[in-house]
Amino acid sequence: MKKHIYHSLIALFGGLFGVSVLFIIYHLIFTVGRFESPFPETPLGRFLFILIVVSFVEEGTKFLLIKQNIGQHPYGGLMGFSFGTGESFLKWPIGEFGFVPERRAGTILLHTITAGIIAYFVKKNKSLLGLLIAIILHTAFNLITPIST
Repeated sequence: MKKHIYHSLIALFGGLFGVSVLFIIYHLIFTVGRFESPFPETPLGRFLFILIVVSFVEEGTKFLLIKQNIGQHPYGGLMGFSFGTGESFLKWPIGEFGFVPERRAGTILLHTITAGIIAYFVKKNKSLLGLLIAIILHTAFNLITPIST
């Protein structure tokens, strides 16, 4: 029982840590450093930005956390849940949208599912396949939702 509580807490705080580090780096690069996106404001540019800067980086972060035994199967979904929750609260403050609007729920569910997929495929020794599936799902989600996550 203690082992499950320990791994659950590691997964929860690992997801929060991962998303926090990403947001700090993103803020330093794009806000403080005033770096502009290298992709043009076209549909192809938007697709490449979402694929590379958003999906690959976020799923790659979860992948690295899982490979370091933070959120290892069956705790990957829990790590993804805290990652998605952290992202949604960093991106959309409570006063702006309330506690659980549909934007927040979709983001949390997306990250829970993709982290679970990555953890499952890492456990089955098919790590890159899991990462690829997660990146494709994340990219598709961001392309069909009005506000990218």
